[in-house]
Amino acid sequence: MAFDQTKDVLAHARKFHQKLSVFYEDLKDSANKERTRALLDYMSRHEKYLADCLIQYEEQVSDNVLDTYFKYGSESTKITAISDFEIKPDMEVADVVAAAMHFDACLIAFYREMAQRALSEKVREVFENLLVMEQHEQIELSKQTLDLGSL
Repeated sequence: MAFDQTKDVLAHARKFHQKLSVFYEDLKDSANKERTRALLDYMSRHEKYLADCLIQYEEQVSDNVLDTYFKYGSESTKITAISDFEIKPDMEVADVVAAAMHFDACLIAFYREMAQRALSEKVREVFENLLVMEQHEQIELSKQTLDLGSL
């Protein structure tokens, strides 16, 4: 049974954002349509920004909270959605949006589960804050892609 600390779980989420950034960048290279490439470029930069935000957020969390253990580690709640996505050169903006919404839903479920597993109220607050942040990101993505779709 894995026993992860809060800082390990945050690192897991940060790595997911970093992998998504690379994933979108790789997709951009294979996309045929300019609008799709533009959205993928935006998504890649945005995921890098979110990974950086997690670093800054972690710096604001006390060492006591970061060093707190979970009874069940993140290994049982892996975020593996990236490898399940099929890369197609004829991707449309809608395909990218669907993938991004799926990845956001995976992160939301991950943060929700980690908040539920937290043994400490302070740790629960960390993951509830990240959950709210990710829900806002999903709303912003919807707005951004609606604006892009109207072009």
